[in-house]
Amino acid sequence: MTIQTLALAAAVSLAAGKTATTPGNGIPEHYSKIVYPDFTYKPPYPKDYRVVLDRGVVAYLIPDTTLALIQMTILFGHPNLPAKPADVASLNLYSSMLKTGGTIRFTPEQLEDSLEFVAASLGAGIGDFQSELGLDALKKDAYALYDLMPEVALQPRLDPEVFKVQKKGYLENLHHRYDTPNGVMGIAYEHVMYGSHPSNWMATEKEVEPLSTAKLKPWIGTGYSVKNMVIGVAGQFNRDEMIAHLNKLIAKFPETYKNGGDSIPPYRGPDSAGVYIVDKQFTQATIKMGAPGVKRPDPDYYRLVVASYVFGDGGFTSRLMEKVRSNEGLAYGIDSDVGSDYYRRSTVSVSLQTKVETGAYAVKLVLAEMRRMAKDGITDVELQRAKDGLIKSLPALFDTPSSTAHIFAQGEIWKRSPEHYLEYIDTINKMTKAEVETAFRKYFNPDSMRILVVGPKDQLMKPDERNQAALSQFGPVRDLTTQDIEARKAQGK
Repeated sequence: MTIQTLALAAAVSLAAGKTATTPGNGIPEHYSKIVYPDFTYKPPYPKDYRVVLDRGVVAYLIPDTTLALIQMTILFGHPNLPAKPADVASLNLYSSMLKTGGTIRFTPEQLEDSLEFVAASLGAGIGDFQSELGLDALKKDAYALYDLMPEVALQPRLDPEVFKVQKKGYLENLHHRYDTPNGVMGIAYEHVMYGSHPSNWMATEKEVEPLSTAKLKPWIGTGYSVKNMVIGVAGQFNRDEMIAHLNKLIAKFPETYKNGGDSIPPYRGPDSAGVYIVDKQFTQATIKMGAPGVKRPDPDYYRLVVASYVFGDGGFTSRLMEKVRSNEGLAYGIDSDVGSDYYRRSTVSVSLQTKVETGAYAVKLVLAEMRRMAKDGITDVELQRAKDGLIKSLPALFDTPSSTAHIFAQGEIWKRSPEHYLEYIDTINKMTKAEVETAFRKYFNPDSMRILVVGPKDQLMKPDERNQAALSQFGPVRDLTTQDIEARKAQGK
């Protein structure tokens, strides 16, 4: 044991206040004898930082005296979905031109040079369900830069030379979107689980080629309004002074949104359970198995999170990691996931990569473990380990004041209760094995799984005689082409 290790062990021992020690030196006789203090953590409370500004805009002001910085995020909770597939390319490129393409007052070079001179960064973007603005600046410069934010959002220059670069990059991304197994899987999984929807439409290269800055101008003003506008600020500031400057900033945004409706079109249900193969000549089989989950808020969400921690999301303590990696050596990593989504019903899933010839066997093991956990339930030790892991990860969400400001602002957009994180600890602690097991059986149902496999079909379909496994054992096998997963339909059709 090194001197550093001894010192660390001694420090932990002193912090714990009690432990088994060797005579005379106060150092534990074995690392397993170290006793840690009980974990106690109370997350910050949103109401302590919440302010209602002019025009009903909510802000969260998180003081931070460590550095002379101001970090601000502004969220605009409104869908910005294209009405028709042909709009996808122009809307995406318009979003990429905000800030990078300059403003009416400033060329891109002038804007970048001005920000760089004062060591500040400014960002903007339009997403499917919300838009954002962000600023990170020294305290002495922050208020002077506030005027730039509405300019970037509402008065973009759309510089033609910058547009050429953005357009070329966009085309390159489209051209290479199927170059990696995970890239293919992401697009294929979205198609199978949700079908064609404005939130997952992809542009075609033919739609991008004729675009010019003139064709982006109809989007100017999209994504930004005081309606459902929430601000998160962290840094060194005088509260009253900050509120006054934020009210001046708010006054520069319109009352209503331009383009897009207030509602999100309904999603199609998932395709039938079974096996879907995307035939690609990759060297490994990339596998993702999914089924419908929940739309938040839902009382089953955290029950599923605990269940998934035991099943496959708890790292090396999880059942899937032990079975598929440690015991069988079939995958470097395997995990389960419970989607968190406030806009649509999410999914529960299992993901892994393995050798092509062991793909069917890996699927067989996962489904067998799913059935075993559904039948036998979980142990008290597994339940407590999952609770401890989830609760003790909570402080990481609030590791910086800027993270806290962003989390509170996002929670306001999602209409979370101010008690959300206080209730989180209590909800997890009070959860019973029966609740966790019931949720697992309901959603992680082997018969409901859509099993997507990306890899060379001719090899994937060969039966694994040694392990008595074949993909055809798990339901109808369907081919999924890139044309299938790129299919787009206009809303209402």
